[in-house]
Amino acid sequence: MNNSITKQCRAKINLAIDVLNRRPNGYHDVRMIMQQVDIFDTVKIDLRSDGKIVLYGENMPLDDTNLAYRAAQAYFDSVEIKNIGCDIHIDKQIPMGAGMAGGSTDAAGVINGLDELLGKDMSLENRMKIGGKLGADIPFCIMGGCVLAEGIGDVLTPLPELPKVYYLIAKPEQSVSTKWVYKHLDFTQKPKNLNIDAIVSAIRKGDLNEIYKNMGNILENSTTTICSKVEIYKSKMTELGAKVSLMSGSGSAVFGIFEDKADVNQAFELFKSAHKDAELWLV
Repeated sequence: MNNSITKQCRAKINLAIDVLNRRPNGYHDVRMIMQQVDIFDTVKIDLRSDGKIVLYGENMPLDDTNLAYRAAQAYFDSVEIKNIGCDIHIDKQIPMGAGMAGGSTDAAGVINGLDELLGKDMSLENRMKIGGKLGADIPFCIMGGCVLAEGIGDVLTPLPELPKVYYLIAKPEQSVSTKWVYKHLDFTQKPKNLNIDAIVSAIRKGDLNEIYKNMGNILENSTTTICSKVEIYKSKMTELGAKVSLMSGSGSAVFGIFEDKADVNQAFELFKSAHKDAELWLV
């Protein structure tokens, strides 16, 4: 049995989000399209024989409030292994408070990585159940790809990958709290064009124009009241030639979709000049 494994844990963006209602337990029923993108945290896991879980990294909590820690504990509990622990080294590239599942994807990497290290060969469904008890985005991060997510985000229907496109992603200095965004959400203020079923159908057909026409994120009506850069960044990306621009998750990251590599390269440089405060990625 190997004692060490390294996982690349991918960020996500949301091509669309609708929130249907709030459950009594505080969770929300959602319908959303989630797409992984090639921005990675790197998570290295080393097994240890004293039962301890120890986190290493920068600019993040290194205790049991970290989802990666909780994921390791939940996995060990699920397989009833005693006296085995792990060191978890996280090289953080996905920003926190961006709506890109940075914490969730690290947790997913820990669950998948421990399963490989310990040779348990747990089913995808069972790994997703472990993750789902910790956070709504973790089952998707365990599965990966492009999916329709329903329920609280844990009922997943795999979808085909989109035809080749390029994403320009920008995060302002300001981060936002997902809990705050959902608490202040106005369920009645849905984007007029938002149509999840139409996007699902268009993805299956590979029809990019139909995807663009029906994209929307209801959470913008809450986030934009405290983070004005969301609308500013969206407008700038559209001005620079993005086919569509949207906030990812609860924000504050914004992405634009481009179909031509030269166009997105130019947009990257122009956006960087106009908004020097932004963290930028081109994927």
